[in-house]
Amino acid sequence: MNRRVCQASLLFGIIALVVVGSASTVTAAPARTTVVIGVAQEPDALMFSAMQVSGEIQDVLYAYMVRYNDKGQIYPQLVEKIPTVKDGDWQILPRKKMRVTYRFKRGFTWHDGRPITALDASWTYLMLRNPRSPTLTRFELNKIDHMRVANPYTLVVQWNEAYPFANLGHSVFPKHVLEAEYLRDPSKLKGHRQARAPIGSGPYKFVEWVPGSHITLEAYPASREGRSKILRLVFRFILDSTVLQANVIAGDVDVTGTTNNFSLDQMVDIERRSPQTTAHYTQGLIWERINLNLDDELLRDKRVRQAIAHAIDRDQITSTLFGGKQPVAHTWLPPAHSAHNANVRKYAYDPARARQLLTEAGFTPGADGIFRGPGGRRLELTIISTTGNAIREQIEVIMQQQLKQVGIDLKINNVPASVLIGTVIRRRTYQMTMYSTFFGATTLGSFFHSNQIPNESNNFEGGNHMGWRNTENDRVLDQISEELDEARRTQQLRRQQELVAEDLPVISLYFRLYLTTSKKSLRNIRPGGFSGITWNAPEWGWAQ
Repeated sequence: MNRRVCQASLLFGIIALVVVGSASTVTAAPARTTVVIGVAQEPDALMFSAMQVSGEIQDVLYAYMVRYNDKGQIYPQLVEKIPTVKDGDWQILPRKKMRVTYRFKRGFTWHDGRPITALDASWTYLMLRNPRSPTLTRFELNKIDHMRVANPYTLVVQWNEAYPFANLGHSVFPKHVLEAEYLRDPSKLKGHRQARAPIGSGPYKFVEWVPGSHITLEAYPASREGRSKILRLVFRFILDSTVLQANVIAGDVDVTGTTNNFSLDQMVDIERRSPQTTAHYTQGLIWERINLNLDDELLRDKRVRQAIAHAIDRDQITSTLFGGKQPVAHTWLPPAHSAHNANVRKYAYDPARARQLLTEAGFTPGADGIFRGPGGRRLELTIISTTGNAIREQIEVIMQQQLKQVGIDLKINNVPASVLIGTVIRRRTYQMTMYSTFFGATTLGSFFHSNQIPNESNNFEGGNHMGWRNTENDRVLDQISEELDEARRTQQLRRQQELVAEDLPVISLYFRLYLTTSKKSLRNIRPGGFSGITWNAPEWGWAQ
């Protein structure tokens, strides 16, 4: 395939004039059937990936038991309805046990034509729960005792513990494709062909992945939900946000996903220079933060972490880079979330307090102005983030200057997003790292639990990349994960945020807006704070 797949868009508007004798007829241009989506990341895989771009592609590759729309509302996809306590498909049993029954729709098939059944869902659960499988998290799945396939289209899930979102299902992978490799060695599943050329179940099927260039999907003609209006989606990898911006302005990119890395200034510039483009500013659940590796010798002491927080002027960062439109974050749950705690401990910009905390931690200033530890080691830290992300690069430079003023020497060492997420963060080979996390409505903070620390024994899975160990935090998270009463769960979540703010395994920076773009001639684009921009891609269509 030609690397400049977007040139197909030039067909739009071309009119062929055919002259026969003295009469002429006008032949309309062929209807546009392709959408080029610009993304500033290339996935590491299309299965078992923590990268946001992977999720945005998988949103159209796979069908899910239950999905979210742009408003955060849940709706059934693979199943006939969402189980509820009222209808009896969600039963609360003695000793906080539960039973949930799902009834799968008939007619959904994998892209190789095989039917999707409850057996696929049951096998997927067993595979995801295996500690040798390269899954992202097992926190919730470990609460399940077993699953029983009552018939090919009925799945009964028996829970050992209460869980407030037990009726939302889980991912479903093709048993017939993955089982043989799983039985040989579950730890190697991420290297399976399914991770690079997946057989999916959604409205679009995989066509090709050209490394360094693009991924192409085509509408699945046998989709139970009907054939999509757009017949081809091309995800182009343009890792530099400035280059991606230029492609949008030039008209070579039709849509940008949530991983475009645009700044607000770039969005305004796109609006000014590209009248054919709509810029979408959407309130989202995206938390930008700095992870601190608590197993690092220099960062073990809470006072050092607090000193770093006091040394960073986050108000200046958000004012300078975003005009204050993306608010400073003091906790990990955004204000849009009902459990957001606005009263957590805050770390105002205070260089004097930062130096005082370093002194209390046993550091003394050196002749070059950089603090030294008790053994004479310079207080030198390295931050790692994503290359080509102009915003993060600017933040790093600002932080570097601000930390130097209090006696901390900050080095910058950025890597591609796939390396950052797939290796650096996962294996915790960093001191400080800056990236973002997208939350769903069901996020309960399980990634802060000490049982979620990646290590060799759990195949480096789990979201507690900071290595935070706090007994009270674990206890509160255990309570949150089984609390069915929303009011009590909200109180517990607010307490958990206080623990994070006090111990400071992470430094919250700001809550990001979803900044996405689309051509005005492309209809039904509906970016939302609870979903990626591709969630309703089957409804997209070019204006005629």
